[in-house]
Amino acid sequence: MRAGTLWRLAAWLATAVAALLVAPRVAPLDPTLHPLAEACAAGCVTGLALFYALAGPGAPAGLAGLPTRRLAARGFVLVAKSAQEEALWRALVLGALVAPLGRLGALAGSSALFAAAHLSRQGRAASVHVLTGSAFGAVYLATGRLHAAIAAHGTYNVLVGASVMTERTLSVSDTGAGCRAALASKTLSRPEKQRHERASGHEAPGVATLEQVRKSFGHAVALDGVDLVLRPGEILAVLGPNGAGKSTAVAILLGLRRPDTGRATLFGSDPRKPAARRSVGVVLQDVSFPPALRVREVVDLVRAHFPDPETTDAALARLELESLADRDAAGLSGGQRRRLAVALALAGRPRALFLDEPTAGMDATARRALLGDVVGFARSGGAVLLTTQQLAEAEEIATRVVLLVRGRVALEGTVADMRARAGFTRVTVRAARLPPLPGVASADSRDGRHVLYVADADRLVAELVRSGAPFAELEVAPASLEDAFVALTGERTT
Repeated sequence: MRAGTLWRLAAWLATAVAALLVAPRVAPLDPTLHPLAEACAAGCVTGLALFYALAGPGAPAGLAGLPTRRLAARGFVLVAKSAQEEALWRALVLGALVAPLGRLGALAGSSALFAAAHLSRQGRAASVHVLTGSAFGAVYLATGRLHAAIAAHGTYNVLVGASVMTERTLSVSDTGAGCRAALASKTLSRPEKQRHERASGHEAPGVATLEQVRKSFGHAVALDGVDLVLRPGEILAVLGPNGAGKSTAVAILLGLRRPDTGRATLFGSDPRKPAARRSVGVVLQDVSFPPALRVREVVDLVRAHFPDPETTDAALARLELESLADRDAAGLSGGQRRRLAVALALAGRPRALFLDEPTAGMDATARRALLGDVVGFARSGGAVLLTTQQLAEAEEIATRVVLLVRGRVALEGTVADMRARAGFTRVTVRAARLPPLPGVASADSRDGRHVLYVADADRLVAELVRSGAPFAELEVAPASLEDAFVALTGERTT
């Protein structure tokens, strides 16, 4: 144990002893209560019940698998801190208030003071501290034993510490609004938690997640047990044939639809909450703007919803819309509307972008500029989720690909992973006629140019040379993302 920790333990012990020396004694409600066993049992049960009441169904089921030595050391420190706090807040403060205010008044007053003191130091939800302080105080008043309150407080703290160490996400009730951060910060500071994450090899939580999400529309299943994670700094391309569930997945991640079963999160919260969506820029497939508003006015309207937006001129310049600033937004062409939609998505300086076919209708120059902006956004730490039928775009900028087929994740990985999974190499050759060649999975021949997809390109080329057939312009290359897409889904993009 570190010297700093030992000094803190000594200081806590000294504070606890000093508080006990001057604290008045509180009589138990039941004088027949066993001074040790029953009082400690009551405290442990209270701490256990309090933790699970706040953590809800997402609480850890047990402590199996946790690092025992680390948990024991951390638990000892937490119990020692609990003893010091209970000596101060229950034996001293609560005990001193019983005579002038009565038991209920003393409980209410000490709990309010306990919450105010902790809130000012730690910035956590006041409701959490009111509830915990009231529970620990009630145990002390009922038993008249300080060790019962210490048992309650210590049990609660150890369970909170265990929940953080297991990296479980706690689903907290309204009583503990914002309590997950409160529970975590009660045991580990932010630097400690980051060190723990690096040491344990766990990745940072995703910006947006789907966990076993299922969504049906009547008898049609759009998503069937889909898991998906979008992380900071990446460009995730969600691909799939028409009807694969791409748009439904995006709608659920944005809180526009609710999953039938499973869970969706956006920045760790319910996507339907406005606070969760405030850091997201979105370009959906169907783009329309309010009538009778000019382009500049539309940008101003959107900017007004964000605390630190780009300037209007900067938002327009990003997508080369300055010349259209005074045009009626509803009268723009399809490509111009697309560019304006992207400009609006970026105007609020978002932390994540959801782009559904963002370059549809754009000319080559605008498309190139947009893709450059998307890559720059991700490199600065932003997260991008891209759905597109232009697989060349995904191949060009995506850091990771998820392939949806019939509502399920068929493949997840890099572009290279998809190519490898398809298992083909593309061989292009020009010849008037090709002899029968081994291992050709598919072929496309037009005007003397043949594109062959084969599992063993070396064998095919060797057979072609041995056949003696004249040929030219032989090219062997990895299958493109579109080639892999066709091989894996049996469908071509439109």
